[in-house]
Amino acid sequence: MSLLRQQPLAVQMNRESCLVLQLSRQGRHFVVDHFSQQHKNSLSDKGLNKDGIVSALDYTATHYQKIALDNHSQVEEQLLEKLPPQLKTSTGISYDYFTRDNEAEAVIGQRSALEELLAILAPLQMPVHVVEPAYQSVVRATNAVLPYLWPDNAVFESTMQWVIVELRQPQSILLYCKGGVFQRLEYVDTFNLLPYLLSAQMSGKFSWVMSFGDKAVQSSLDRQLEGQMQLTHLVLSTSPFFKNNPAPIVAALDNEMVLLGLALRGFNQWHR
Repeated sequence: MSLLRQQPLAVQMNRESCLVLQLSRQGRHFVVDHFSQQHKNSLSDKGLNKDGIVSALDYTATHYQKIALDNHSQVEEQLLEKLPPQLKTSTGISYDYFTRDNEAEAVIGQRSALEELLAILAPLQMPVHVVEPAYQSVVRATNAVLPYLWPDNAVFESTMQWVIVELRQPQSILLYCKGGVFQRLEYVDTFNLLPYLLSAQMSGKFSWVMSFGDKAVQSSLDRQLEGQMQLTHLVLSTSPFFKNNPAPIVAALDNEMVLLGLALRGFNQWHR
């Protein structure tokens, strides 16, 4: 899917506040046209280019599912049959999917969370073009910043596997990717993150760890992985991406991978 508009307004919920970002392209670089933090109950459209909204649902409000398809029933029927128990008892869900070969990949969202998000966005008086799961935004942003962060002495291969870790407390979120394409996610207790990563690496799942999020956990993980031969650690940052922008904006956006991924949605033709 692609957006008809080429300068979408990215809005990310962050507890009681909303982060708002709008980008424009100048040659090969992106420039911040607007960045602000507003209270979610008093959103204002002042100073915004009204090209429509893209936003994201948090991991807790979405479920990713990949299933093998048979030829005897509709795709929707097969997806709904294989929902996890907590979603089967949910009062309402929304879902989207695509098929490839004999598989279907689907994203299922809680309708109540989607309706709450749309109600918060309503004061902006703009059409909401896309609401996607947060992991899609993170993967898109990671793919965008990697050329700026990739070590000079490292070889990049199109079939490489890596894990993106969003560092949180008490659990961190692991997004497994192959060649820049999302494969699956899982939750890991943050206190047990390093042993888990080393164990998973030994099984051949990945050799690169890319992380962002909680700064204290980031610092600790960076120290622990320093000198490790099994894993290569890359600290994700949006700063190099915004080097042509004022320093305060660069600093404010440094850790906002979801927000950047949303803002980039309208500049790419294809989205996963």
